[in-house]
Amino acid sequence: MGRLARSASTLAGVAVLAIVALITYDVAMRFFFEEPQLFVDEVASFLELFVIFGGLAYTFRTGGHVRVDLVTGRLPGRTRTWLRVTGLVLGVVFLAVVIWTTAQSALTAYRYGRVSAVMLYPLWAPMALIPLGLALLAAVMLVALAAHVRALRSSRPDEVPSPETAE
Repeated sequence: MGRLARSASTLAGVAVLAIVALITYDVAMRFFFEEPQLFVDEVASFLELFVIFGGLAYTFRTGGHVRVDLVTGRLPGRTRTWLRVTGLVLGVVFLAVVIWTTAQSALTAYRYGRVSAVMLYPLWAPMALIPLGLALLAAVMLVALAAHVRALRSSRPDEVPSPETAE
């Protein structure tokens, strides 16, 4: 799971470089030749989807998401672990609903043959990046949830393994 999350985030990083290259190309064509490249806005927008949803799981695994622990940091270990388990369960349930909804949307785009406005490529492909990225996040969250449940069953709930080692 860790390698998959890392690979998706690496591809998301490559997508950032591609966006930079595309926008640089568009600006140069517009400035020097007065010929804006219409496809750049469209492709960059869909690459941005990959940047966002491709990096979610890795960011979760490395603790990069924003969290406020003003109160929870002062709680006893067992209580803190129970709160974390509760939060992870709620998060996975919420993600399941969003994954289902966005997958249905991508499937509808596929069934109706929806295409992009400029390049006319099928819209289901970039739309599918959303549920795929969220599914990877949910899988990583399930691994963390299992580690926290194991910690609760043990005699030391403070010793929850970090997401990097909880595979």
